[in-house]
Amino acid sequence: MGKIKVITDGASSLPRFLTEKLNIGVVNIPVVCEGQEIPTDTMDEFYNVLEKGKMPKTSAPAPGDFLKKFQETLKEYDTIISIHISGKVSATYQSACLAREMLPEEDIHVIDSNNISMATGFMVLTAARKVIEGLSVEEIKEQVETLKEKVGGMVVLPTLKYLARSGRVSQIQALLGNILSIKPILIINSGEVKVIDKTRSVGGSLNRMLELARKRVGESRLQVAVIHSNAVEKANNFVDRVWENLNCSDVFISEMGPGLAVHGGPTMIGLVWMKEN
Repeated sequence: MGKIKVITDGASSLPRFLTEKLNIGVVNIPVVCEGQEIPTDTMDEFYNVLEKGKMPKTSAPAPGDFLKKFQETLKEYDTIISIHISGKVSATYQSACLAREMLPEEDIHVIDSNNISMATGFMVLTAARKVIEGLSVEEIKEQVETLKEKVGGMVVLPTLKYLARSGRVSQIQALLGNILSIKPILIINSGEVKVIDKTRSVGGSLNRMLELARKRVGESRLQVAVIHSNAVEKANNFVDRVWENLNCSDVFISEMGPGLAVHGGPTMIGLVWMKEN
């Protein structure tokens, strides 16, 4: 069996310490503002742009971006497993498929995770760990497929301002929501993000998010990622509450990718889980 490399995209929200530890390749999501591309290796410049009242735009990586990554990888590896955010919300998966078609003689497997953010990230982590364990490509693909129904997540929006900027809600809806201090709780499910509940305070919304998560996962043993947008301290404080309220084997912190952060802005907090049983 040849050498296998796992690749994903920047929307999977994987922390760098894990991509480096597990040898995962990442194709970044392009972010552009006023014709200039914003680097997202760190998110500092991205949030600087948001704070100035400008509205960055994200797009899928071009097929050429994936082609370059695949060609570089195949100099050292025999097989690529490329796992990406849902084709329902992004053209990223399609771009990776087009790049694969440009290399018809190579052993490249492109997978639509049917998920976003760390819900995709957990599938990528599992694939990378199974590579280390020595599983075959088909065995890894089967395991990844089973995870599509075992991952999920939620996120709290502290403001509707950025959704209004991006056109996802009207300015009037955003103003009314902020006046009433409405904090929507969004659920990450099957590659889509939908409102599942609303509260009137950030503290209340975090408590409610934990309640809703507990109802969904019960006593299942979980791996959990606390995801945030430029809110490391809040994320650290929330970790203890996750340990207390859910049956976790592991909890770590991860920064949201630009695809989520552009619509919710800074200070979002969420949690994403993967069931182990």
